[in-house]
Amino acid sequence: MTTTDAAISAGTRVAGIVFDLDGTLVDTAPDITSAVNRMLATRGLPPQEAHFVEQFIGEGSYGLIDKLYKGLGLTLDQARVAADVETYLTLYKQHPVEYSTVYQDALHAIPALHAAGIALGVCTNKAQFLAEAVLKHFDLERYFTSIVGGDTLPERKPHPQHLLTTLERMNVAPDRALYIGDTTIDAQCARDAHVRCFIVNWGTGPAVDVPAASRLAAFVDLLAISAASAGAIVREPNEK
Repeated sequence: MTTTDAAISAGTRVAGIVFDLDGTLVDTAPDITSAVNRMLATRGLPPQEAHFVEQFIGEGSYGLIDKLYKGLGLTLDQARVAADVETYLTLYKQHPVEYSTVYQDALHAIPALHAAGIALGVCTNKAQFLAEAVLKHFDLERYFTSIVGGDTLPERKPHPQHLLTTLERMNVAPDRALYIGDTTIDAQCARDAHVRCFIVNWGTGPAVDVPAASRLAAFVDLLAISAASAGAIVREPNEK
């Protein structure tokens, strides 16, 4: 897999970067697991470890609970799953950032990219109010022009319109953007939206054959020094 340092260089101008949230900017698995376990307790089911729960994160709240039950060998009707999703969201809202931590160098990289004039956005399948609560807790919300949660539009990732709407609200064209995520869902969304994608090698990634990001500072190093001129630039993944 191509590394970030090998993949970014002169070639394509960049005006904005969109980030996934869970598994990319913030390790939210501990708080998600806590809410899931409290929901399971209301059904008389045993608690699960974070490493088991986190494999189902990425497709929104319904996808999380539905796949969790299937992973436990339980087949439940949609009404039951939907009811448990509501219970989960209520419990998660009570303690959205009790155990979560920011990944890698995001606390430095996000302000630095913003200061360099790069438009920033978040495109996540996490519920809108939870995404905003997590970013606000870490004092990152103010740096993002657009935050689009999984329940904000009729479509959510991997549908490309989720990412395209985020970019529209940032006033950034797809060919001037980067999308940074951590799963195959992110990679598929970016591909279908015709947006260059990088997959971080922490969280649940990397898992797909797209350029990898080993540190967010790599984007700062390149984009910050170029943004003051006609725009920052990146190279095609395999371009010499």
